[in-house]
Amino acid sequence: MSSAPFLLPNSFRGASFRWPAFFQAWLPVLLLTCAVALESTAAFGSDHTSAPLHHFFQLLFGSTVDRHWSHTHHMLRKTGHFAGYGMISLVFYRGFRLTLRNTATRLYSGLASHALAIAATFLIAGADEIHQCFLPNRTGCFADVLLDTAGALALQLALVPTLNAFTQSQKQPARRSLPLAA
Repeated sequence: MSSAPFLLPNSFRGASFRWPAFFQAWLPVLLLTCAVALESTAAFGSDHTSAPLHHFFQLLFGSTVDRHWSHTHHMLRKTGHFAGYGMISLVFYRGFRLTLRNTATRLYSGLASHALAIAATFLIAGADEIHQCFLPNRTGCFADVLLDTAGALALQLALVPTLNAFTQSQKQPARRSLPLAA
């Protein structure tokens, strides 16, 4: 298998099991979008997640979490929004990058992939919040869409220097170590 990170376009070139390239590019997007749809149901509302998370955090930190549990639970859920949608933007980036790699210059397809990943994350987050408006124990909130998009933007901004560092390390020739004089 390839030693390249999973976000780079050549990540499937060495795979022994070959799926069509389009399916390889978009299956992770489909799976994470399904996870968002599942978590957007009434079963994952704050009224259902508070007790299990509270118990888990009590096991970790003791009864000190009781004092500020409502605020802690709120922050956990918002952190989950930020991080989860950031991850969704990464798989969207990967899908767009793999799909666009042969259609434009390397720079243009990279920039387009970042922009499309953020836009797609915004649309998924918006659809999620609209869906939550119709559930009895959930509320749809545009602030959550903005938080989700901020998570996408943050991870895309973190991805740029990471990819640049990786490509720079690939361009540098391997240094030969000189034998020590005896």
